[in-house]
Amino acid sequence: MKERHRQNPVQEWGEEVEDGAVYGVTLRREPVASDPNAGVTDQCCAFVQYRTCKVRRLKAATLDLLVNHLLDPSSSEQDYSRIFLSTYRTFTCTSALIELLFHRDGAVSDLDNSGFCSSPLLTFVQTWLDEFSEDLRDPPQHPALRLLLDHLSISAAVHGHVCSQPNYCSLAGRAEELLRSFQTEAERIPGSGSADLEPHADGSADEDSGCESSDQSGLMDFSACAVAEQLTRTDAALFVRVVPYQCLGCVWSQRDKKENMSSTIRATVAQFNAVTNRVIASLLCQPADPGPAQRARLIEKWVRVAQECRRLKNFSSLRAILSALQSNAVYRMRKTWASVSRDSLATFDHLCETFPDENCVLTERELLLESPSGGPVPYLGTYLTVLTMLDTALPDAVQGGLINFEKRRREFEVLSQIRVLQASCSRYSLAHRPRVAAWLQGQALLTDQESYELSKQLEPPVDSCSPSGWKHRSLTKKLSSLLTAGDGAKKVPADQISVSSSGSSGSEMEDVPLSSACSIRPQSFHSSCSNVSSCASSSSSDSPLDPCSPAWSCGGARPKPVPASHHKRSVSMTALPVYNRQVADSCVVRVNVDLGHNNGNMYKSIVLTSQDKAAQVIQRSLEKHHLEHMQWEEFSLAQVISPDRELLIPEKANVFYAMSTAANFDFVLRHKKLRAASSPGRRSTQQL
Repeated sequence: MKERHRQNPVQEWGEEVEDGAVYGVTLRREPVASDPNAGVTDQCCAFVQYRTCKVRRLKAATLDLLVNHLLDPSSSEQDYSRIFLSTYRTFTCTSALIELLFHRDGAVSDLDNSGFCSSPLLTFVQTWLDEFSEDLRDPPQHPALRLLLDHLSISAAVHGHVCSQPNYCSLAGRAEELLRSFQTEAERIPGSGSADLEPHADGSADEDSGCESSDQSGLMDFSACAVAEQLTRTDAALFVRVVPYQCLGCVWSQRDKKENMSSTIRATVAQFNAVTNRVIASLLCQPADPGPAQRARLIEKWVRVAQECRRLKNFSSLRAILSALQSNAVYRMRKTWASVSRDSLATFDHLCETFPDENCVLTERELLLESPSGGPVPYLGTYLTVLTMLDTALPDAVQGGLINFEKRRREFEVLSQIRVLQASCSRYSLAHRPRVAAWLQGQALLTDQESYELSKQLEPPVDSCSPSGWKHRSLTKKLSSLLTAGDGAKKVPADQISVSSSGSSGSEMEDVPLSSACSIRPQSFHSSCSNVSSCASSSSSDSPLDPCSPAWSCGGARPKPVPASHHKRSVSMTALPVYNRQVADSCVVRVNVDLGHNNGNMYKSIVLTSQDKAAQVIQRSLEKHHLEHMQWEEFSLAQVISPDRELLIPEKANVFYAMSTAANFDFVLRHKKLRAASSPGRRSTQQL
């Protein structure tokens, strides 16, 4: 029996270049409908006929052509307007876009006065006001929204006789209503912002039976369910308020340069880090000096809270709790962990394996499918990482300065996932628990160094050479790894607090044995990120240097490859450079700059090709760290092999071939004077 060969109905054909635009061409095979007038005999003997349709999509263009394509009635690109609205802030501003839209629409109306009533601009503006209204929020005056309202009012006066929906009159009324709602909201809650960690509530909900406590309440006074529900309530409220475009890599990376940039993301980051810090503080900052058994009971309680978070599908707090329990300050306390019950350890290990760092995206998506009607709170760090890697790997402009709209399609697929999760997350209905909230907010905030010092006071270090049967459990990715570094010796803002697995001092690892080598593999994330590793971020405040440190996953399920059939639509899936693996003569590496003072472990990702020499890599790295004023000749480039070993790359060497592929793709720029003055006993430098 011959196996029937099934052809792919969609095939990439190539590109067509026009003046100021590049189109991707896809050939689509479609069956031809049979003739209903044909006879029965003809139908029995007939074979299936196909026709090939040519479909074009805009891949790159100037801003004017992107807007023209947006308002072209003959354009049939699916979701083009939503892709545009989701990403236009990466290449223009809102006010400039409004002017372009109405200028172009006015020119078309002058040429064809009969076509204004069906102008695509009306549908586009309606989508903008209904689905992307946050773009127009700019307190206190909201200038872009007022500009849009002015244009709609003028057009309504000219075309006021149009009765079809939508029309300029109805859209002007909708814009005016939106402006009033923004103003009313600002008056009702003056000074309100996304940084509020606890959403307001009436506080009338009944407390959990295990929550009767005094002002000196502790974790053991509340039930695990009560704590998990309060965490979920807060996380859900913050995630619903996230503005998706603020997650874009080019927007998120500018958060430290521009005021109020990515405020909704900062609030989510701050909440994640606050939960992590509260877990650690509850274990280390007890009023009395508890013994290992008492601390073990607290760990067991947090494991139960994590289990409840998983039941509620609150992946954000679940990840935060697991990160805290696997931080250096907590994980090093062997006597405490030895007193933890076997059941709790088994549950803890299961939760860690369910959410391994190197497969966080696929695992979360599989778990979300378990109950589609539920309201999950995702771990936002995954999406920030993927979008940052997309922004790093793909250029903003191609072929002489054309806007790379294909990059925006990839980003839109990730943003659309966030929007779907937000809609599902809004279905939570959880009671407010003021006593639990007050206890959570009342926990002390500790720096990594303070946490570790308290941990050493509770359980002094032991000989690091002594045999140990302990193995590191996989540590979930810290959301703070996407933040810029702060001074580790000082208090830092809430959205920059992180739980480190390896601190700035070598003594912090004195009683943590290194596990065997482990591989970090990239994973798939829908069709937009098929070759983007979520094990790296563009800017990492506290990224570990060693792939075998506790901050990296050495166990758990391996990522499951997504078959090609899972990639949707006709977007070309060109291979992207990835972190920790050389693919198609390119890869993504992370570079830190050591200036001699305590500047933390801030990494920036750059794309490395097989043609790059060390001098080029140093220059690009300085630009990435906003150190353009410094001369590249003053720096040396070295790959970090381990915390105490580096591989020095000569200036004229090809970095792609000179680097070690067995170690993490982490590099450090160090001032040559600083390298010459450094103590030879602290770090072993290997030269090529």
